[in-house]
Amino acid sequence: MTEQFGNRTPDDLDSAVSERLIDELIDHLHSRAEEIGELIAQSYRDSIVEYRSLPDGFIEQDVAPTARANLEAMLASLTDETCPVTEQGERINARLATFRDSAVRRFHQGVPVQALLHAYRLWGHTVWAQVRQAPQIRDNPELGLVVAGKIMRHVDMVSTAVAEAYLEEASGVIRDREVVRRDLLEALITGNASPERIDRLSRYFGLPTTVRYAAVLVRSRQLSRSSPEDLRNTLETVRRHLHPTETGSLTGVRDEEVVAIYPLHQAASQREMLRTQADALAVELSQCHVGVSRTHTGLETASAAYREAQDAISSTEITAERRARFYSDAMLDHIVESSPFKSVLYEEIIEPIEQYDRDHHADLLATLRAYCAAGFNLSGTAKALIVQPNTVRYRLKRIHELTGQDPFAPNNLLLLALALRAAR
Repeated sequence: MTEQFGNRTPDDLDSAVSERLIDELIDHLHSRAEEIGELIAQSYRDSIVEYRSLPDGFIEQDVAPTARANLEAMLASLTDETCPVTEQGERINARLATFRDSAVRRFHQGVPVQALLHAYRLWGHTVWAQVRQAPQIRDNPELGLVVAGKIMRHVDMVSTAVAEAYLEEASGVIRDREVVRRDLLEALITGNASPERIDRLSRYFGLPTTVRYAAVLVRSRQLSRSSPEDLRNTLETVRRHLHPTETGSLTGVRDEEVVAIYPLHQAASQREMLRTQADALAVELSQCHVGVSRTHTGLETASAAYREAQDAISSTEITAERRARFYSDAMLDHIVESSPFKSVLYEEIIEPIEQYDRDHHADLLATLRAYCAAGFNLSGTAKALIVQPNTVRYRLKRIHELTGQDPFAPNNLLLLALALRAAR
């Protein structure tokens, strides 16, 4: 063995140099995490029949992210020995929780335990192949033994943890409602759940399959800046505000979003209650958009409801107003966007107002926006603009003169409101 390393053993490597090289190795692998994750996912497709039979996109959306999380956990384990024993143990337990959860999901997805453990062995082989090619190992092969030992211990530890979690779930010992709830939520949103599975899991959570449901989507106004703690706090806030009267809702985190599938047992009377709760949620979560779909009959319609909630958020205009955005609001945007008269609305209404504002340093367009936002109420508009109601009335009269559209006539007012949407 000493001849392989040029008469040097791992013990000969200076401790400070070893720590520096390991830090450099960690940085190198971090920079290639996405690429390594794709290699691992490809090895799963090539070698494991059960993984190839999973629904389209499942490896990319679930299996590959778990593999990348495993890589991050392994990299963290390379420095664990420098931590106090108690702290090291807490870190290990926290990291293993992710993989125990994934094992429970694989059980409910019908993946055999043999295929699950095969995946973790493939993970270890693929990661070790990438580590061997790293310049820190090529230039210092004696360090390879140290790192190889750490990788082997990590794979053994994670494999043991996932096998135990899988077998405990299979024997009915684990009842991790949160993991199964996330699994059901994901299946409903993606439309990948069979009617039998929806029926079984909905009974598990006490969710009727035939009532009407709406989807509520909460997303940060600044994506990629939400920490896990932020998402947990948002989830708790959503659960505190959204509370149907007869049963609970199905609520969970998906990527950087919080999603709730909200039942309306008496659709007509509960729509207003949902609007009130969603608006209160938007006020408290001022850093987030809150989108709400139409109501649909049956849990199997959740994927369509989720897309509508997304549409409601994607068409949200950034304003100081804090309220939930309903799909009915977004429908007007879609109507305007697809209308051949969109440019006519802009040219006939918005352009004359903009030109007047430029020429006279006026605020007619801002007044029209405030008037629509205030529900066409003169006093509310005046309060928002900090002017007198008569000032608002004068400006609206000037808009009538410029455009030929009377802000006090219903049909004309509708055209003015649509023109504002076209101006976006």
